[in-house]
Amino acid sequence: MFNKIEVDLNAITNNVRVFRNMIDAETKIIGVVKANAYGHGLIDTARAIWTSGADILATFDIEEAVSLRVAKIRCPILIIGYVEPRDYRRLLDFDLTVTIFELDDAIKLNQEATKQNKWAKVDIKVDTGMNRFGVSPFEAVEFYQKVSALEHIKITGIHSHFADAGDQEFSREQIRRMQGVLFGLQQFGTSAPMVHMAATQGTFKYPEAHFDAVRVGLGLYGYYDFEVEEKLLLPALEFRTQIAQIKRVGKGESVGYKRTFEAEKPLKIAVLPCGYSDGYPRDLSNKSQVLVHGKRARLIGRVCMNVFMIDVTGINCSVGDDVILIGSQGGGKVDADDLAQLTGSIPHEILSRLNPNIHREYHFK
Repeated sequence: MFNKIEVDLNAITNNVRVFRNMIDAETKIIGVVKANAYGHGLIDTARAIWTSGADILATFDIEEAVSLRVAKIRCPILIIGYVEPRDYRRLLDFDLTVTIFELDDAIKLNQEATKQNKWAKVDIKVDTGMNRFGVSPFEAVEFYQKVSALEHIKITGIHSHFADAGDQEFSREQIRRMQGVLFGLQQFGTSAPMVHMAATQGTFKYPEAHFDAVRVGLGLYGYYDFEVEEKLLLPALEFRTQIAQIKRVGKGESVGYKRTFEAEKPLKIAVLPCGYSDGYPRDLSNKSQVLVHGKRARLIGRVCMNVFMIDVTGINCSVGDDVILIGSQGGGKVDADDLAQLTGSIPHEILSRLNPNIHREYHFK
């Protein structure tokens, strides 16, 4: 097994604790485990987040949610993405909460729940400025009332999402819009059972947006999507491969597809059995660095589907030696933030694109 991902569950526990210490005792933590728990592996990572103190888990789709139930994870599970009506029976069978933002979907769900003589649990999404999923703040109170009037629907919460938590002016306007919806509900003698809005950055920056719960994703895995003075969160994931071959390249010789790299002097290079199909971005071609025995080695040539090459000139290494693609070794470090900056992306994308078929190991370091 050349490629391997290791997940430090102590880091996950630490990160849950950091958020727990930031919020009031009665405020809940919703742990977001969508996209294979941001590449960390859905089941084991979700279980660690839950047992570390999260109150609710959130997936994007029903398949992820059902997988958690099959794995005997019994905490409340919220699906924050769209669920097709044909899957409503499974929602009920596995006791899942679904996000609702269309009245027609709520009516169809109620019909299925009536057939099964069960309660369907829903969380209403309000679009306060993202212009993605959600009902308009101007329609939210009426929408809430119509959904709550359905006989077999139980509203468990209402939520929204920041468009750009780094933009304080717009974010506070979004908070005001959400507060306006809640005030509107109060005028009709109604209050939502649970209100949530803040993700990782919002939890740090806007205590007034904590409401009844915070909905944390990236931060649980040890990353920030904004600048901080003190890093309390610990990255949990390490991505490694091994050297499959070592060879010599002469001055003037090229390396890889399209000959994008030409050696200016004789080099020793290592061939690694990892590529963009494993989740190592092609945009890192001729840009990134990896760690070999704690020393930085530059990537040369283009990242192939299953292979890329590195310059190990001056590094004492052999076939079979570990190479760190994301993680720490011998005092050196490469993290998902570094790769994101080189590709013009974000750590969310780097982590979530890691191939789910790569073997994952979970341990306490």
